[in-house]
Amino acid sequence: MDIMIIKKFILSVITYLFLSLLLPFSIGYKIDWILEASLAQKIKGYAFEGFTRFNVIKLLIATGVGTWCSFLYLKQRLSSTLKR
Repeated sequence: MDIMIIKKFILSVITYLFLSLLLPFSIGYKIDWILEASLAQKIKGYAFEGFTRFNVIKLLIATGVGTWCSFLYLKQRLSSTLKR
């Protein structure tokens, strides 16, 4: 059972990171930069906005995906155990 909890956590983290990286590049999202902004400042700004904006919604989605995949994995294991 412990391995399933670890897999759920890893899947939730991957889902959160994926959603965070997609946010700054989504349609209708824009950060206005001044001309003197360096590449490092832009990367820092996009990363900060991506990880902090809509964090509750992303956490709920990531937790839901992790839980759903855990249930699918558990269901598959139970059905294979019953067939034996």
